Amino acid sequence: MKLRRLGRARSAATGREKHRDYHKIAVVADTGPDTILLDLFRTNQVRERLIAAALDGLELPPEDYPFYVLVGAEGPWTPTALADRVQMPLSTVLFRVKRLEKRGHVERIPNPDDRRSYLVFLTDEGRQLLSQARPRFRAYAEAVEAQLGEKRVGGLRGGLAELREAIAAQLNS
Repeated sequence: MKLRRLGRARSAATGREKHRDYHKIAVVADTGPDTILLDLFRTNQVRERLIAAALDGLELPPEDYPFYVLVGAEGPWTPTALADRVQMPLSTVLFRVKRLEKRGHVERIPNPDDRRSYLVFLTDEGRQLLSQARPRFRAYAEAVEAQLGEKRVGGLRGGLAELREAIAAQLNS
């Protein structure tokens, strides 16, 4: 274990640092370099900021943008199939679908193949919003891919697929 000094106490009277007393310390385990999962987390934070920048001024929360794209471009979907597509728990997908429904951007229709379920699709208003948002985000996404180059993008896609499989294997072990 390593102890890291986060700051020194200052004297209220003089404003000088006291050299013998530390204000705060943190105990940090010395576990080696950052993991690939931390790198992925940081990358996702930057990705979220990119989506927010693309959607600036639109009434579309960045966390819901992928749902608009998938339902609008590939839908209609059953909630279960959509959960599988985005690799999210069904309960999270149902929560997001209800949010889109409350905005008037998604509607449910009975599933003709299974009367127990339903399909979700974008309403005219939802499609209109997506038609504004998608080109804005797509421009950013294509610029990122152009900067990386086609070969590197392909390698990253393959690497991310392997990473998802490795994580799934750990979850299933």
